[in-house]
Amino acid sequence: MKVIALIVSGGEGKRFDKKLPKQFFKINKKSILEQSVKKFIDSNLFYKVVVVCNKNFINDSKKVLNKYRLSYVTGGNSRQESVFNGLKSIKKDFPNKVLIHDAVRPFFSINLLYEIIKKLENHESVVPALNIFDSVRLFEKEKYENLNRKNIKLIQTPQAFDFEKIYDAHRKFKNINSTDDSLLFYKNGNKIKVINGEIMNIKITEKEGFEEFKRIYEEKKKNINFRVGNGFDVHKFKKGKKLKLLGISVPFNKSLMGHSDADVGIHALVDALLGAISKGDIGEHFPPTEKKWKNKNSEFFLEYTKKLMKKNDFQVNNIDITVICENPKISKYKQKMKEKIARILEITIENINIKGTTTEKLGFLGREEGIACQVSVSVFKTNEH
Repeated sequence: MKVIALIVSGGEGKRFDKKLPKQFFKINKKSILEQSVKKFIDSNLFYKVVVVCNKNFINDSKKVLNKYRLSYVTGGNSRQESVFNGLKSIKKDFPNKVLIHDAVRPFFSINLLYEIIKKLENHESVVPALNIFDSVRLFEKEKYENLNRKNIKLIQTPQAFDFEKIYDAHRKFKNINSTDDSLLFYKNGNKIKVINGEIMNIKITEKEGFEEFKRIYEEKKKNINFRVGNGFDVHKFKKGKKLKLLGISVPFNKSLMGHSDADVGIHALVDALLGAISKGDIGEHFPPTEKKWKNKNSEFFLEYTKKLMKKNDFQVNNIDITVICENPKISKYKQKMKEKIARILEITIENINIKGTTTEKLGFLGREEGIACQVSVSVFKTNEH
């Protein structure tokens, strides 16, 4: 899929502040606009990222975002007009899909982007939403009536669509002032796929609420539990025509010996992550004495470890991997390896480093009897008071 992101930053927000639009206010020394844009860039999921700016603040936007590779489009007099300007600007790129996001929602996670893109493969739209658990009332003039909250959702962005269908919906209903794009999409006869949104994915609207949330968010960032872990594994060679290394099949005149698929890189990575969160080692969770792990794809072990980390509220900060062998040479496979690990762990490629080295012909590795791998990781979680 060729997926393009539109980040809508066209409002002036005069109710928020008379001089400066809210997207330029800062949290943790980064503007709200940059916080949103950076996550889209870091995810490495998009062919192109386009920022739709208010015509009076396009230069300010470029200044704030000058370190990122972006395209810019001038917005319109309404959010809907701004989005349509953005859609028209990318039509020449022939995208399959488009994600549309309000810049003033900076607290969404990159995991949400991964989830949306994954679901987009089988649906013509993906829209995050939250259930309502408070009582809901219609309060109007003399009315004070209960509403059935079971069928009411709080709709969020980013929202993702088949490009041609959302473009057609905006073209047909350009005179309707809609607060989000999914309503136009639905009005044009298309299906909406709703997924779970994120409670932290808050839209910044009022200055008073922003200042309070900023205080809580910045205080929370200070109270972080930071851990490191390391892993080391060795597998010897056997006869073969290829081997599995860090999730990638590498053509070679030998393969690796092991109980599972013998992916020495993923085994070392799993050990490093388990060590960082104090959960033992790979052998404790997947004993080589058990037949069910025979020839098992090691990606399963990494998926399991990711779920264990989530259960214990840990996130990966960075990964540094060293593959030690004379052959095969891994330089041309490193990018694919990074992409594979990033997809499994739902992190950005920029947080993964892979390097190869040799033992200068010394020892069993120098004699080309096998491959070793050493991994260092850092992880973190926020400690709640």
